[in-house]
Amino acid sequence: MKFLALLIFLLLVSNSLFSQGNEPSEAYQYKIDLNNVQEDQLLVELTVPTSITDKDLTFKFPKIIPGTYEISDYGQFVSSLKAFDKKGREFGVERIDQNTWKIAGKKIAKITYLIQDSWDAQLREAVFEPSGTNIEALKNYVLSANGCFGFFENKEKLPYVISFDRPANFYATTSLKRIGGDFDTDIFKAQDYHELVDAPVMFCAPDTVNFKLGYGDIQISVYSPNGLVTAKDVAKRVRPMLEAQNQYLGNILPVDRYSFIIYLSPNGYPSGSVGALEHARSSLFCLLEEKPEKISKMIVDIASHEFFHMVTPLYIHSEEIHNFDFVDPKMSKHLWLYEGVIEYMAQHMQAKYDLVSNQDFMVTIRDKVRNSTRFKQGISLTEMSSNCLVEPFAKQYQNIYYKGAIVAMCLDLELLKLSKGKYDIQMLLRDLSGFYGQDTPFKDEELFDKIIEITGFKELKDFFKRYIEGTETPDYNNFVKPFGVEYFPEASINEISPLGGIENGVVKPDSLERFYISNYKKLDKFGKEGIGFQEGDVILKWDGKPFTLSTASAVLFSYMGSVKAGDNLNIVVLRRDKEGLQREVELDIEVVKIPITKKHVFKLMENPTEEQLRMRKRWLDLDK
Repeated sequence: MKFLALLIFLLLVSNSLFSQGNEPSEAYQYKIDLNNVQEDQLLVELTVPTSITDKDLTFKFPKIIPGTYEISDYGQFVSSLKAFDKKGREFGVERIDQNTWKIAGKKIAKITYLIQDSWDAQLREAVFEPSGTNIEALKNYVLSANGCFGFFENKEKLPYVISFDRPANFYATTSLKRIGGDFDTDIFKAQDYHELVDAPVMFCAPDTVNFKLGYGDIQISVYSPNGLVTAKDVAKRVRPMLEAQNQYLGNILPVDRYSFIIYLSPNGYPSGSVGALEHARSSLFCLLEEKPEKISKMIVDIASHEFFHMVTPLYIHSEEIHNFDFVDPKMSKHLWLYEGVIEYMAQHMQAKYDLVSNQDFMVTIRDKVRNSTRFKQGISLTEMSSNCLVEPFAKQYQNIYYKGAIVAMCLDLELLKLSKGKYDIQMLLRDLSGFYGQDTPFKDEELFDKIIEITGFKELKDFFKRYIEGTETPDYNNFVKPFGVEYFPEASINEISPLGGIENGVVKPDSLERFYISNYKKLDKFGKEGIGFQEGDVILKWDGKPFTLSTASAVLFSYMGSVKAGDNLNIVVLRRDKEGLQREVELDIEVVKIPITKKHVFKLMENPTEEQLRMRKRWLDLDK
């Protein structure tokens, strides 16, 4: 009994010491008290690694982080930075720029500063919310490390230990490993700054679902302030997609755990956008709070894209990503691979595993081509990728999700054609993952040659030169006809027009940041007769949601993700009556199909040859 008592005592002491975060002194040791929010700010305390003894240190925050393609300057959300020695004596601190502080002195022991809520910051251009921080005292905290924790210059490779004091009823969702804590404290560890930035944390009252996927653990965590959506709702819709995705990847997930962190806002976001940011073992979603049936397809589409990022750039990436420079970033020219191929696979997988029909997949491809034409032509994918942080390329990088996805489809079809159906883009990514892996980056200039070497298809050199390094638009029929699909530059089809044509330059913003109908003639038949818009109508609400300059994009994105023929659409407009007075008018509409002339139409051939049908099945159907 004495031995047992002694063992229990030692375990308790050990756990007590561990829970206090007594990690090796070479680690950055950060602490945040989430219970103490002052004017939408949190105090951050850093115990400096004892191995850092340099004089006149430089302390930094990132300009940009992986997965984003614009400068965000996360140091702009930091204020009141102070530095102290062990005895509490303060050092002189000089702020050099938005992200850099010079600290005069030696043997710095402690640094403190305040971090601001980036979601609520008054900025001319808001930082994309999934890459920032949200501080709602005692309600919700979304904490991206790049907006909370800094590093000393050239010291990013040291480990980090992060301690959070939190409300006792809160739960932390993150892919970071929890190494200690108690009923109201969590302690996490990251091997370096790169891993820390790659793992956002959300604190709130718990609403989570956990399940196994192959040999991996999946976690879904949802914050829905009005309780419209639960983690079970999301899991019900996402799990079939994840199971299909697991099969698509060969039933072997490249990670042992993955977290979906989902924040739902009732009123949209300052950036006017909704979406997600991928990480190696998690993805952070910022979406509108809608009923599950209204956002389910959008969640599935985004989740399938983000989940595929486990493959690239986690297992297939260039030196620029492997050694990412948070201060002076160098961008890889293979954004077409990291985003374009992933976006194509996210859509292709849903068709192949019957989550969407082949015809719906054709519509998705059509929309990708059509959207790609709205960007500046004559820019190669590689040129745009390597220069995506500077103009005129910065405004073009969104095209990677359209043109990049279409080129990825053409590459998939080319591989299938050259191999007579035996090799495709899925196999290519598996082979590249096996050759490189998580710890071995490729050189930007060598990737195309390596793909040719792995596949044995020298014909790909011409493909890369013309469509990825070059600016040539593929002749789509050359790629799709062998698969029983035909491309038409323009064709008439029966289809819903969910927006009634307002996307065609019909609306303009007024002085109150509302949208009004400024060009009635450009509305289509559904906009004129179905919805019944009139010239000058001010759109106040769309599908029950406020419709303003800051919310319109998110509202329409959410609506478009679920709308179908037969649905009811409610729109509230401000309309002038015969006396010239503005009155609210409620429009209740049934969404119906109408004849529409569309550009860039892909149609499944009604009478394909036997070989075309065989190749179509190989491309779009499961092997049986």
